[in-house]
Amino acid sequence: MRDLTPFRVVVAGRPNVGKSSLFNRLVRRRRAIVHDLPGMTRDVVEADASLADGRSFRLADTGGYDPEGRDAIPAAVRDRALAAIRSADLVLLVIDGSQGILPGDRVAARVVREAGRPCVVVANKVDRREAADGEAEAWELGFSEVYGVSAEHDIGIDDLRGAIGERLSASGRAEAPAEAPAEEPEAREEAPEIALAVVGRPNVGKSSLVNALLGEERAIVSDVAGTTRDAVDTAIEAGGRRFRLVDTAGIRRRGRTERGAEVLSVVQARKRIEDCDVALLVVDASEGPTGQDAAIAGDADAAGKGLVLVANKWDVAARREEGTADDFRQALASQIPFARHAPILLISAKTGRGVGRVLAEAAKVAENCHRRIPTGELNRVLGRALRDKAPRTAAGRTLKVYYVAQTGVAPPAFALVASRREPLHFSEERRIENLLRESADFSGTPIRIRVRERSGRREPSAGSRAKYSRRKARSG
Repeated sequence: MRDLTPFRVVVAGRPNVGKSSLFNRLVRRRRAIVHDLPGMTRDVVEADASLADGRSFRLADTGGYDPEGRDAIPAAVRDRALAAIRSADLVLLVIDGSQGILPGDRVAARVVREAGRPCVVVANKVDRREAADGEAEAWELGFSEVYGVSAEHDIGIDDLRGAIGERLSASGRAEAPAEAPAEEPEAREEAPEIALAVVGRPNVGKSSLVNALLGEERAIVSDVAGTTRDAVDTAIEAGGRRFRLVDTAGIRRRGRTERGAEVLSVVQARKRIEDCDVALLVVDASEGPTGQDAAIAGDADAAGKGLVLVANKWDVAARREEGTADDFRQALASQIPFARHAPILLISAKTGRGVGRVLAEAAKVAENCHRRIPTGELNRVLGRALRDKAPRTAAGRTLKVYYVAQTGVAPPAFALVASRREPLHFSEERRIENLLRESADFSGTPIRIRVRERSGRREPSAGSRAKYSRRKARSG
């Protein structure tokens, strides 16, 4: 039976040798954070990469292997890098060619050798003058292949891709999967993958939630705020649906965000909100909702994304007996009034309480984001209400609405085709949104409402009709 699991290539090495730069160059996009600060990558970041002939493989970027790190976070980074190396079909052992072989490189090489995984050495930064001898020294590590590259300037990368391609061919996974048997009926179209961005302030339990959903310690968890830096993708299947979980860095207020590394992490976290289908906003229930929680929810709303409010650490909040679940929900609705449509889940990632409901709720919200209301039903729901009470514009004038149409999904968008094009008063927009939410399940998704002027002949205004009557009377 042909092995259809993706060929797995792991980028490894000591800190600050350019692993993330090489990772980004191989996947042809800026996926991992690159910074001069050593130890920037902590969790294992994965993405699909492809060769020139269209064949693909799975590429993983690991944190710097630091044998001297004794603190909790360096030790956890080392453990995850080691686990990734052991699961690799090919290891790219990266060294800094401009520095030559250092003790940390020898330790990393020994780890790869003890893991028994195929390995090629990548001497990075060969564009620098001082790297002239670094590539030659790389042979001292004892592996049969050494490639000199510059990930920053795309030097030698094609040769490295060629080496990966040769290993991929030798693995027996280079060919396309066999075609499905002819006697099978039409394959049932699978539901698309749902991308979930796990977002929130630092230290609210985002990584703990990801680990609880996966049932394993995939993301590094620490009491130190800002432990997560890269946005880490992980696929999971539940309830017949496939999800992609993205654990992001904590987002602090712009004024409190440190320069450099943290800024890059926050920018990437906000980018992942824009790319997701549903944002899981994790709130610390033991502290209560804050203005920054509202700001992050605002990012999701502005991007038109589905939203689930996940109140973590509810076990701690309940022990304090500072209020009931209804009290907390009311406080959350008060702090984030524009997200009253979002479902609220009270959970404890630590104990597992309520975690089983998260993916099911996220799938429901993703479905609601794509919900459509037939035009006939839409006009039955809104037509009479808008005739009985004509909506007012922001300028205070009334609009005559001819009909309503749904113009889009994700998020659901509706157009009021009216006598003129003017923005609605915010209270009218809220009234119409409430009518829509009463007519169909749009929980968790924002709704967009726009006013459009009817094309073709316009209905004359009262002033125009009066002028016409006077002219007709004079001519008669």
